[in-house]
Amino acid sequence: MTTERTEQGHVSVTRASTSITCEVPVFYASTEGHTHRIADRFAARLRVWGVDSAAFDVAEIGGRSIDWTRVRYALVGASLHAGKHQRAMRDFVARYAGDLSARPSIFFSVSLSAASTHPEEVDAARRLADAFPTAHGWTATRIESIAGCLAYTRYGFIKRWIMQRIARKEGAPTDATRDFDLTDWSQVDALARQVADTVTTARASAA
Repeated sequence: MTTERTEQGHVSVTRASTSITCEVPVFYASTEGHTHRIADRFAARLRVWGVDSAAFDVAEIGGRSIDWTRVRYALVGASLHAGKHQRAMRDFVARYAGDLSARPSIFFSVSLSAASTHPEEVDAARRLADAFPTAHGWTATRIESIAGCLAYTRYGFIKRWIMQRIARKEGAPTDATRDFDLTDWSQVDALARQVADTVTTARASAA
């Protein structure tokens, strides 16, 4: 097992084993890297509270097996782009829908719309988040819509221009020389705390 420090100073755990084995895996798909940061934050906070957790990029799992018998709770996150979540996550959920539905699980959808000042945009992001699990056969215990990041420095020229136009309309920052983190990290931490409490209670009951 190796560790590396993320942009926020949290420790991301990479397991050398060919099998994924932990109490709370955080599966994610990320395009510009922000959903990866959120997944790492979930896993880091869970470890602080005594829960075995690590973040796994579904695009890189490949042939690794998942020991679902060890999983007490599963977190699954993807980001919205043009109204859709990543294909890698769509494929992952369709493949493991039964395993995810058989235990407590959370889907968290990351989008800029979740941080919009316009209620209709926030509602639209929420509807897309709510629709994702059932569209792929998964009955999630809980669904969260989380604000993302204006990652100007990671966009190509055309996408940067488009995002600036959208941001200007929304009254959001338009300085393309830097990124703007819009995530409510207290929301992320509170959710991780609730998952940790659920897992430790279940662990104690099974002892």
